[in-house]
Amino acid sequence: MSMQGAKNTEIFVGLIIQTEKTGDTSVRVKILTQDGLKSFTATGAQKATAKLKGALQMFTLAEFSVIGHKIVGAHVINAHQNIVADIKRYYLACTICEVITKLQHADVFNLTLAGFDMLSSPDLSTREIFAQYFTELIKILGYDIEPDQDINSAFLYHLDIKIPNTKYFL
Repeated sequence: MSMQGAKNTEIFVGLIIQTEKTGDTSVRVKILTQDGLKSFTATGAQKATAKLKGALQMFTLAEFSVIGHKIVGAHVINAHQNIVADIKRYYLACTICEVITKLQHADVFNLTLAGFDMLSSPDLSTREIFAQYFTELIKILGYDIEPDQDINSAFLYHLDIKIPNTKYFL
């Protein structure tokens, strides 16, 4: 949901799925929103004293304020710190982000937020999270997996896109 405010400020909730350093102190980020993927720049965000530095990390869910293509503010909702503390969860989160950037499908926002909530919980294994997330993703894309079909072969048979490093999670 976006709102317009003073000075044409757009406010929306999004999940950072890609970051790229540009120049000495600026960052370009891709943010998954309810309206799909959006790209923005945060000038000076890599400075040690930058207010946005903590909010512009991978997997951060935040309410962003932007003017044009520049991020001017962010209120962190969930930093998903448990994901970066576990290498398998981190790797699976990176895989999800990579697939999302290739899909550019607007309907994956709520599914991805649920997936990151699962990744933040230590109660589920990465295999369970992978299976649940990508089964739902395949359904969103319009594929139908037979309930009696082995999940491993179902992914390989039904998915038009390559899931990076699938062997680590199946």
